[in-house]
Amino acid sequence: MKKTFLALAAFVLCTIAAHAQSIGVYLSDSKGPYTNIRNAPGGAIVDKLPVNEDFIFVVEEPRNGWWKIQDGVCEPMDGDAKKLKGSRNGYWIHYSVIGVSTSNYGGERLSLRQSPSSKATVVYSFKEEILLRPIDAKGEWVKVKTKDGKHTGWIEMEWLCGNPVTNCC
Repeated sequence: MKKTFLALAAFVLCTIAAHAQSIGVYLSDSKGPYTNIRNAPGGAIVDKLPVNEDFIFVVEEPRNGWWKIQDGVCEPMDGDAKKLKGSRNGYWIHYSVIGVSTSNYGGERLSLRQSPSSKATVVYSFKEEILLRPIDAKGEWVKVKTKDGKHTGWIEMEWLCGNPVTNCC
């Protein structure tokens, strides 16, 4: 019985670790003076970030296009970290107002794929550095949408940079 419990506990922990995803992102919103931060995916607005400031933060636990802001902390590029306020359930932001840049600084051709696999069908390729909006994550892959909304696919996390003012080399 004890061995069965320990095996089950180890399986559950490995499963949780395998699904835990976090990525660095930055605020990329141009609609209005503020970006809303919510207490749940699609929930009540509990805080706001001014869109005219550069914020970077880490997001995790993607849910239907919403990301939880890790530790409820956003870092302005020109000041001290901002601790979000107003929620006991975490802080959530929609993928449409956050971004990551590609880090193909040497002009490498990158591809968005139909599924999170290097063997999956390529749905879009590009050589220039571009802004992408992260939608979901699985393992070392991130599902993204191009800024113009024309292309959606999976890209390896190693090609993404969550800082709008510097490269991530």
